[in-house]
Amino acid sequence: MISCRIAEYGDLPVEAVAEAVPETWRRTMAVNVASAAELVRLTLPALRRSRGHVIFVNASPGMTGVPRWSAFVASKAALRELAGSLREEEAAHGIRVTTVYPAATATALLGEVRSAFGRPYDPEACIRPQTLAAMIVWALSAPPDAYACELSVLPSPR
Repeated sequence: MISCRIAEYGDLPVEAVAEAVPETWRRTMAVNVASAAELVRLTLPALRRSRGHVIFVNASPGMTGVPRWSAFVASKAALRELAGSLREEEAAHGIRVTTVYPAATATALLGEVRSAFGRPYDPEACIRPQTLAAMIVWALSAPPDAYACELSVLPSPR
């Protein structure tokens, strides 16, 4: 028996293209792209006044096509392009835009995803959530003359 829904990523269904209905695509794009764009749009006046910094937390560095994850992967590619467009549009206002690409982060959700794919999950081999948060704070603390527009965060070699 082949299951069209092997897991859910948060509240988002994980399905093959052949089984994913339009609502799957709409919901995934709404959660991962449209909501981020709307939040930025609503805060742009304050971001412009403060010459602020937008951080988008995306998916693993180098994520490409993954079976049954087409809507999710497509939404993360769209988020990357949203960040690039925003970076170009708002540079004149002094707004910095960084996309963070965390690899395996030790969360219960990653354990569920790995289990659905039949892969082992060892939280000790993953990035701790507090470490990822520290990396984001580091990106936000960049000196005024430079910043990281993209940041891939990987677990340290063991």
